Amino acid sequence: MITMKVHIISKETIKPSSPTSPHLKTYKLSLLDQLSSRFYISRVLFYTSNASDNTSYKASHLKKSLSETLALYYPFTGRLRDGVCIDCNDDGVELFEAKISCRLSEILKKPTPETLHGLFPSDLLGNNSYKGSLVVIQINYFDCGGMAVSVCVSHKVADGCTMSNFISDWAAMARQDGVPSHPMFIAATSRSPLDNPFDMPEIELKKQSCITRRFVFDSPKIAKLKSMAADPRAQNPTRVEVVTALLFKSAMASMSRKNPSLLIQTMNMRPKMSPPLPPNSAGNFCWHFTLSLNGDQRDTKLHELVTQMRKCMTQFHDKKVRNFTVNEWFVTVRESLKEAKALYDSKTEINVFSSNSMCRFPFYKVDFGWGKPVWVAIAGNVFKNTFVLMDSPCSDGIEAWVTLDEQDMEVFGNDEGILRFSSLNPSVLDTDREV
Repeated sequence: MITMKVHIISKETIKPSSPTSPHLKTYKLSLLDQLSSRFYISRVLFYTSNASDNTSYKASHLKKSLSETLALYYPFTGRLRDGVCIDCNDDGVELFEAKISCRLSEILKKPTPETLHGLFPSDLLGNNSYKGSLVVIQINYFDCGGMAVSVCVSHKVADGCTMSNFISDWAAMARQDGVPSHPMFIAATSRSPLDNPFDMPEIELKKQSCITRRFVFDSPKIAKLKSMAADPRAQNPTRVEVVTALLFKSAMASMSRKNPSLLIQTMNMRPKMSPPLPPNSAGNFCWHFTLSLNGDQRDTKLHELVTQMRKCMTQFHDKKVRNFTVNEWFVTVRESLKEAKALYDSKTEINVFSSNSMCRFPFYKVDFGWGKPVWVAIAGNVFKNTFVLMDSPCSDGIEAWVTLDEQDMEVFGNDEGILRFSSLNPSVLDTDREV
């Protein structure tokens, strides 16, 4: 691991460039917003430098364009009230600037979640009780002139799609040659406070003995996985499907006990609803479908897993999502909560895994005016048994950020399928060049 010192050189509050209209001062959270934890969704984007770069100009340019973008994303500058609504009082978002005592290339040659944590505001990642700014940003300056922009957005106001739109709109505002998507904050009809009808405890993120590792699947290896997963019942499997299936299969095999396993997969509901919601619909519009397997099914073949995953997704769409309207959120969520409650009360030992794909979101197109990022990463995870899938810099590959118990990770990393089809934390750089 590289030796990297982080020195915070400034902290300030960025407020929207124009005040929020009086009739928008209270933003009611949707049902899914209310059910979301307060933890922060995080991304960090890395940019190389050139001889003409001016750090001072970049910083002021980022702050000015951020202020203009926040005028569009007005709930982001407010403060959470009682977990039910946001006071859109224009309090602003927190922005840190930090000096990093190493070259950008040192991180890119051997990136680790432990190192990346230093590029985010301290004590923020995995914090489920933070009650301040809903958005926190840190601009990091490397010795070589390179830069990393880390963005943390509260899950109470955004899912991955909304976060991607926010960062893209910020970049468009900075370039002044693009048109921001103008977020659409949908007026809720079912945004009243949610009484907890099943006495389900609020999810708390606790420190656990888990570690996160980055496994990279390149395009040729993914093509081989697709060939292995080919099945008449699930034709043309996607790269996300085959990688998720392999991760699930290998993770089940790494567990010391042959308990039943449950895979929870997140789905973007926007294009599935009736009528479809536009991509710029802001807030939380994701839900999940599940695949359950008995303990003796942990040796299921890859093509069978892909087929079952496809079947579960199709059934979820046909039975619960097709002709689904915004006003019908409550029915589907209530049914899912009942299922979760039954599982919670069963006392059955189950290995629960969750998978979330951020592939195809345009993070690698985020250009603030000095080029596109050379790499985009997350900050690791505090949830055990999770898979987060990101595009690789070449776009055709996948970077899987896997979080498991330490002992399970040791077995997982030596699984035959993982060793055959992925590389453990390879260099982001394609050469030994300095950046």
